[in-house]
Amino acid sequence: MIILGIHDGHDSSVALMINGKIVYAAQEERFSRLKTDYGLPVFAIKDCLNSTGIKAKDINEVALGTKYLNPVLMRIKRNANFSVSDWIEEQEKFWKPSIFEKKKISYWNTFKNKKFKHDKIYDYKDILNTYMSQKDMDIFQKRRISKISSLLKISKDKIKVQFHEDCHKYYSYFFFKERKNGIAITSEGIGDYSNGSVSTVKNGNFKLVAHNRHNHLGHIYQYITLLLGMKPSQHEYKVMGLAPYASDYESEKSFKIFDKILKIKNLNIVFDKKPKDLFYHFKKELIDCRFDGIAGGLQKFLEKKLKSWFFSCSKRLSYKNFYFSGGVAQNIKAGMSLNQHKGLNKVLIPPAAGDTSISIGACYKAASDYCEKNRISKLKYIKPIDNMYLGHQIKKDEINKFIKEKKIKKKYKILRNVKSKIIAKLIFDGNIIGRCSGKMEFGLRALGNRSILCDPRYFSNINKINAKIKKRDFWMPFTPSILKEDFKKFIKDPKNLNAKFMSMAFDTTKIGQKNLGAAIHPSDFTARPQKLEKKDNDEYYNIIREFKRLSGVGALLNTSLNLHGLPIVRTVQDAFYVFENSDLDGLVVESFLFIKKK
Repeated sequence: MIILGIHDGHDSSVALMINGKIVYAAQEERFSRLKTDYGLPVFAIKDCLNSTGIKAKDINEVALGTKYLNPVLMRIKRNANFSVSDWIEEQEKFWKPSIFEKKKISYWNTFKNKKFKHDKIYDYKDILNTYMSQKDMDIFQKRRISKISSLLKISKDKIKVQFHEDCHKYYSYFFFKERKNGIAITSEGIGDYSNGSVSTVKNGNFKLVAHNRHNHLGHIYQYITLLLGMKPSQHEYKVMGLAPYASDYESEKSFKIFDKILKIKNLNIVFDKKPKDLFYHFKKELIDCRFDGIAGGLQKFLEKKLKSWFFSCSKRLSYKNFYFSGGVAQNIKAGMSLNQHKGLNKVLIPPAAGDTSISIGACYKAASDYCEKNRISKLKYIKPIDNMYLGHQIKKDEINKFIKEKKIKKKYKILRNVKSKIIAKLIFDGNIIGRCSGKMEFGLRALGNRSILCDPRYFSNINKINAKIKKRDFWMPFTPSILKEDFKKFIKDPKNLNAKFMSMAFDTTKIGQKNLGAAIHPSDFTARPQKLEKKDNDEYYNIIREFKRLSGVGALLNTSLNLHGLPIVRTVQDAFYVFENSDLDGLVVESFLFIKKK
């Protein structure tokens, strides 16, 4: 059974499943170079088929994630194209007159003349007149199916559309080997029928028990991100990173304002005191609150509501194991808070738990349906994902061709067949090295194959990377890749959670704080680590092992190989763009090492 999973909303992606195993997954942004790209992932689909050798005619089913997508937002690629000023303009020119003055405003007319990279793949004729028309979304669903059928030259009957929420919850459960009976929860901006849902899951079978459209945890976090001058749907992690710097006094002032809005009612989060509009309510109420206190209060609010919600679900449904997905699940500090709750057992959160992974979730849902139809055990047939190295790999002849055409020998010192000892020694000597080797990781995190690496022991490396390479906000922490055998030395993990993917946060030990100073949060000393096993990434493991031999520390600072605002690199060309537009000291591309001449 060959299933092609497609997600064509924001953070679009593709995945391929063969006989229950995900063998390829990639995001369209890595090909288009437009961060969080929106629309049919045509480049990723092409690479998927080329990389795996699968022909379109061999595909048994295309699983298309999300039934109802807004054609207006897709046409303008809103989440990918919007700047902070565009998001503000949306509030002022569309939402404010629509809500407060009851005017009928055309969203398309408001933004159609912006110099955006519009989507030109789908047919939008006569369906851009309204913002969220059910009729237009129904028409658009049929056109999405027709386009995919035409692109792949397959029958429309092979294309099955899956509910957005199903894609999330099936991904969160089937991703892991640990598939205990429990509760699957989704929380996000908006799905097909909800922005918060609760399902029980028993032996791979889901039962939806609660859902609603008033679970505005995600929306509130988005609006505060915008009010703090950052991009919604992209920079929420910056607000989360800022939160620990706030004092209790400053955090409490804004927390009281947030805490009045939502409450827990049975299995749902609902409004307590509903304002006319969330954005303008907080703009007014937070006027005398300090920026760091707003971030701190918001994070406290999110953690409190999630813990109350999960605990309420646990008591009413008599389960203590959870599978959490949707955009809100990407808040790693909230996930950490949930796992510290004494009334809950494990809360498992897969990597890229937001819409990025809808394509994989669609594959899992289609495979589950296939198993039910053919009376096959889901738990045996559907394989977990052992690692996220699921994408494109650079070929040696591509590198040689690039070296020749760009006359790289004149600019840089080149070492071929470079060994892990040499890379580790460079890092130990204080160099910051980019690594673009092996299969590209799927999701939001670089796990060694598309990474910037340096010595985690020296706090000064934070400023060096921020100022000369990443151009990141000064308060944002970096992350460590840690050898499995050294993990407990540095990280407190009493529940033995799956920490392979940088999708969860943990407290650090005293030894961790001493030796990983540049790779943990400077304020609260938490970490978002990658626990690395040799079997998952042999070459990357050997680099860290060699670094340990030199330094005594079995870890490296690892951050994604990209410039701020751009997607993580995919090709040798992408990697060299970062190399030549930053102060990276060296770049590894497969077995080639490029060193800048002094």
